[in-house]
Amino acid sequence: MREKIFARIMSMFDAPEMQNNLRGLWVEAMVCELLGDGWIYTGNDWSAWDLEREDGLRVEIKQSAMYQSWGPSISPPRFSIATPKGYYPDGETYVANDTGSRMAHIYIFAWHDRADQRIVSEWNFYVVETSRLPEGQKSISLNALTKLVAPVSATELRNRLENARR
Repeated sequence: MREKIFARIMSMFDAPEMQNNLRGLWVEAMVCELLGDGWIYTGNDWSAWDLEREDGLRVEIKQSAMYQSWGPSISPPRFSIATPKGYYPDGETYVANDTGSRMAHIYIFAWHDRADQRIVSEWNFYVVETSRLPEGQKSISLNALTKLVAPVSATELRNRLENARR
């Protein structure tokens, strides 16, 4: 039975256009692999960031795609950048965000506008230091991101992240 369940789950991710709720997990895992050793996936339910490096650098990952499982999106792409009200660092204990600030140091925005979301090289990434995001704003458009930073490919992502922190 377990093998059948895993096979069913695999088939949900093995589609050119993934469901929105699954695509986020795919992109978080993809970015973690692209960044390489030294990164820990922390994006459990109600976490305030998705990846953390051994030195404490925290990254939040947001994603969107032109083609949805139901067809092409008709609205311009937007990404949530809302400040978290709190989080569960251990999965059980709630910690309020009393600072009112975003808790990740860097945001990685992943955008896909081609044929197959499973193909890593088809994704574009926008790496933005949190301090450059508009304060108090709950979302940001792809158009606004392109005015902040140029996109990078999957092979350039790790270097761009390192350069953003310097």
